[in-house]
Amino acid sequence: MAQASSQHGPLPPGRRRQEFLEAQPTYWLKRCYQALRRSVDQDLRGYGLTLSQRDVLLALWENGPMDQTDLRERLGLEQSSVSRLVEGLVRRHLVELTEGEKDRRVRVASLTDAGRSLLMHTPGSSELGGAQLVAGLTQAEQRELIRLLQHCTDNLTRHSVRTVRGDQ
Repeated sequence: MAQASSQHGPLPPGRRRQEFLEAQPTYWLKRCYQALRRSVDQDLRGYGLTLSQRDVLLALWENGPMDQTDLRERLGLEQSSVSRLVEGLVRRHLVELTEGEKDRRVRVASLTDAGRSLLMHTPGSSELGGAQLVAGLTQAEQRELIRLLQHCTDNLTRHSVRTVRGDQ
């Protein structure tokens, strides 16, 4: 696997840069995620949803009413993205917003009956893209892929926790 140089910034466009990128797990993980996302979003279009919108509905179904800060943390999105998603779902009467009980400035999102009904009729990303993602892999290769992805996730989680605490 190619190692990153100590130089910051991207390599100049060309064959050398492409070879470097194609030797990086992060490159392929990003490409895989983008392809999965496009495929799932395309399939969800028939239901009038994007994956991000479905994720909001799913979070509210799993957790009950949530303020937008909790939704942001749960979904791993920026606050502006969560606000935009929620507002779009409110306009479609899939989510409703109410004032917080303790702080009226806090807006609490909850699933409407229409939102719950739509969620129950839409397939999730595992159903929509999961089979395509692992097509051609044996059961053993699929288990190994999961193990490796879990290991990478643990590495990054441990790193981010140390960084937040100030350890290094």
